[in-house]
Amino acid sequence: MGIATTEDMNVSPTIQRARRVCILTRGDLFPTNHGAAVKIVRTAEALSRMGAPCTVVTDDRDRYWRFVDGEAQAVPYPTRFRAVQEWPPLPRLGHLAERICGALGYPSEEYFLYRPQFDPSWWLRAVAVGVLEDVEVFQAEFPGYGVPAFLAARLVGQQRPDGHRPRSCVVQHNVEWDRLQEFGHEVSRIRSLEQWVLGQVDEVIAVSEDDRRRMVAAGLCAEKVTVIPHGVDVHRFQSGCGDGIRERYGIEQDVPLLFFHGTLHYWPNTEAVRFIAERLLPRVLKAYPTARVLIAGQGAPTYYSHPAIVFTGAADDLENLIAAADLCLCPIEAGGGTRLKLLEYMAAGKPTISTTKGAEGIEYRSGVQLEIADGTEAFSQGVIDLLANPARRDELGRAAAAFGARYDWSEIGSAYLDLYAGEGRGQIWAPRPDVGAHLPVGRAPSKPLTMLLLINRGCNLRCVFCDLWEDFENMPLAKILPLLDQAVEIGTRTLVITGGEPLIHPDIWTVVAAAKSRGLSVNITTNGTLINKHWDALTQSGVDSLSFSLDGMPATHDEVRGQKGAWKRTVEALDRVRLHTDLATSVYFVVTNKNVSELPLVYDMVRSKGAHFDFWPVNDAEDLYLKTDEDKALWRAALQHIGAQEPDVRARQSYYEEGLVYHQGVTGPVRCLGLVDQYGVTYDGRLLPCCVWGGDGLTVGNVFERPLTELWTDPEVQVFREKMYRDGCTAGCYNHSLYEFATSTGEPFGVEAK
Repeated sequence: MGIATTEDMNVSPTIQRARRVCILTRGDLFPTNHGAAVKIVRTAEALSRMGAPCTVVTDDRDRYWRFVDGEAQAVPYPTRFRAVQEWPPLPRLGHLAERICGALGYPSEEYFLYRPQFDPSWWLRAVAVGVLEDVEVFQAEFPGYGVPAFLAARLVGQQRPDGHRPRSCVVQHNVEWDRLQEFGHEVSRIRSLEQWVLGQVDEVIAVSEDDRRRMVAAGLCAEKVTVIPHGVDVHRFQSGCGDGIRERYGIEQDVPLLFFHGTLHYWPNTEAVRFIAERLLPRVLKAYPTARVLIAGQGAPTYYSHPAIVFTGAADDLENLIAAADLCLCPIEAGGGTRLKLLEYMAAGKPTISTTKGAEGIEYRSGVQLEIADGTEAFSQGVIDLLANPARRDELGRAAAAFGARYDWSEIGSAYLDLYAGEGRGQIWAPRPDVGAHLPVGRAPSKPLTMLLLINRGCNLRCVFCDLWEDFENMPLAKILPLLDQAVEIGTRTLVITGGEPLIHPDIWTVVAAAKSRGLSVNITTNGTLINKHWDALTQSGVDSLSFSLDGMPATHDEVRGQKGAWKRTVEALDRVRLHTDLATSVYFVVTNKNVSELPLVYDMVRSKGAHFDFWPVNDAEDLYLKTDEDKALWRAALQHIGAQEPDVRARQSYYEEGLVYHQGVTGPVRCLGLVDQYGVTYDGRLLPCCVWGGDGLTVGNVFERPLTELWTDPEVQVFREKMYRDGCTAGCYNHSLYEFATSTGEPFGVEAK
């Protein structure tokens, strides 16, 4: 069985909107340890993950970069083209380009940003990559790369048999002429040139509404300027750990620790350091004499050294430095655009105090996600007050984390692709509606938004606790593809394909290919018995993970699954996947009174193979519940055995103990994050909050009758979400969704325990 091509898939709108993008920009991208590099590299990664192959051209004459599925690969230029760049007139024209920069008034330390608009060798590199990579969009990061962008778009278009011209775009990290004027430069000629460049390209992207307003006021057509802010690597900053940071820099554990970072030789950041050293610290130290400030970033202005300041230099573990701080600072008074540092602080869940200018470009609520203070006295008092109030810092941090999560780079990449597909032009990007607004402020999402897709009824086994094998019905491919588009549009990041047995769906691998092309992470939950039959297709599919169902040792598993030899085939498939692929693998064990004694044995076997293991008590099958004293004792002994080796299991002891209460039939309604962090769609289109496919009263609509994008934000669906949170449901669920709820919200999943 082969892997489906886009021709096989009746190419969908999402695939059609993907564009081959070439970013033209500065060369100091790796290591990615300053704001501009972070923005550029993360944009390229996000675009490539969403099915838009992305290349990056810099001043490097030997190679360019190709991003595929989020990974950067260095690609050498063809030998002949590399030789062309050594043609003697080209280096001389490069030196002439620098002299032109000086004549126009650009600062000498920034010639590298503006030389490309006058340098023919730069134009040639852009054209060469445009031809080699069949580029559809040339995206200039900074206006100095705008000339190569629009020239390459025109020249590449002329080389194509159909004459199709690529589009060109300039991304304004600031309004450059205003930035240079703030720094004291004469900008009349610079302004005229850059406004002309912005007029030549097809699109202009501003990173804040204020920047857009200033460009429009300067005469640029408003419909041409689209606002797409910077983003943040949410997962990285959520996972930061501050352990060992204070020890590294000789700072005591009980000392109040403030944090600031940036490219420190960049004037607005330099001025922020001066503010911290000369105006903020003298006031803070009167209230907190032991307070310290960590300042991270290259180009530290050591002439502003202070006994309470530690300059760390450029940091590879920025997320850990932020995690160690009690309070983050953004005392910026100049520049433009969106402050990446602010989004990083917020994604990390850190309380932050900023100036109004520092928070430019994001739609925050003062006093909710951020404290805003302008002027020395107000800013200093704000810091002192927050240091004195840990509860307030925690409140701000929780709200900041929820806010920052909405600016993930995947969301920003989607906005770029929308624009290049002709959607949202001239508009101001805004985060998706927060469907979890009714939940506790700042709760941490339990997982990326996940669609549980019941792709079919029908199975090759006959499990005693399941009835999905009784009939055969497949979700039609023609309905799956639009559903995947809609799923991506509402922010879905993970697709879990289940059934029935999903491997008997005739289009399973076409569905996987379509999901991967849309940037989704794909899991298949399977009984594993058909893995060998699908081996070639599986290993070529790009699927990210497999979850196997295993419910005991051989005899027990075969009895539960209704087929002799099922255990042997499942375990052989698990072994083959572990041995011959890099796929992430999990084993799910549903605990019943028939297999509870074998839970420790199966756990030990699975972990010895290197697979992850998860388990929970059987749901909605009363004859299989753990009700006898012997069953309960076996359950608790298994928990002790597994918990001795698994910290997560130890942390969930109350959940597992409550499972026995559930099996006694006395557990009331339970709450989960259905229709918030996860949702289910059945083979016949029903939208549910979870995977309790037969639960009464759980259906909130049908995606075949009304698009998921409409149902997701429908007021009646929102009422259902809020009721699930407040009152819970009684559909018979008892699985990992419940402890995910408790971990995410800090509240018990049982309604009676509230």
